[in-house]
Amino acid sequence: MHNIEPLAPEIAQRVRDSFGRQKMMALYGASLTGIGKGYVEISMPPSEIALRPSGIFHGSAIAGLTDVVAGYCAATIPVEDPYFVTVEFKINFLNQAKGELLIGRGKTIKAGATLTIIQTDLYTRSDERETHVATALVTMMQIKKR
Repeated sequence: MHNIEPLAPEIAQRVRDSFGRQKMMALYGASLTGIGKGYVEISMPPSEIALRPSGIFHGSAIAGLTDVVAGYCAATIPVEDPYFVTVEFKINFLNQAKGELLIGRGKTIKAGATLTIIQTDLYTRSDERETHVATALVTMMQIKKR
């Protein structure tokens, strides 16, 4: 894991407050478990809504978590109006996603004036062992709030 640079308290609070309003993550029972400048970690427990009948995390839950991690990762970069939307999303599913917890970790690769590139890696945890289940490259675009 890379070194996580602390955030200014007001940025960290803004991200935490926004995450608290994130209805999809609330539906999944997810929580913000790590935050730093250009870094976010969100953890999601298995639930009926997030799992396939076989007990594997559904691809849509993995993709949704990936997108949310990337958005909050971009929002940790100090900008005047931190509102981002996804403009491109490439994900590779690497292993079966079965475990006690799904963890999404994002890190900012490049923060530009308009576009910000985020790498997101997802893991499942079982008995304190993590398995890398997906990796994604996400391009976020900063836009003005309407």
